[in-house]
Amino acid sequence: MRKILICNLLIFVLVGCTPAINTNPTANSILKEHSQADILQYNNLIYINATSLESMNQLEYIKCEKIGEIIKTTNSSKNFKDYYATKLESGTEIFSTNDNNIYTIIANINGQQVLYMALLEG
Repeated sequence: MRKILICNLLIFVLVGCTPAINTNPTANSILKEHSQADILQYNNLIYINATSLESMNQLEYIKCEKIGEIIKTTNSSKNFKDYYATKLESGTEIFSTNDNNIYTIIANINGQQVLYMALLEG
C-alpha cells in the first residue's frame, strides 16, 4: 500500500511540474468565437486583419516579396489550410513585410495594402 501511495505521489509531482503545452490558435477556435473574423492561414499560422488595431497602425509596413496567393475563400473551419481565407478572394496576393517579421504579412486588395498579424498563444 505504501508503494502505491509513493508511486501516485511521484506521478502527481511529475505531472504537476511539466510545462503546459501552448498551441497557437486555429481557424476552428477563432471562428467558433468570432464567426465573422477576417483571417487567413499561412505557414501553419492564423493571421487576422490588423487594420483596426491602433498599435499596428502606428508603425509603417512596406510590402516586400510575394509569398503566395489565396487559393480558397471559406467560412468553414473544417480543413482550413495554408492560403485559405475567410474574407480575401481567391487570387489575392500575399507579401512579406519590410521588417522581415514572419508574424506580419500584407494582402494586396485592388492595389490597397492590408496588414495581417499572426495570432500566437502565450
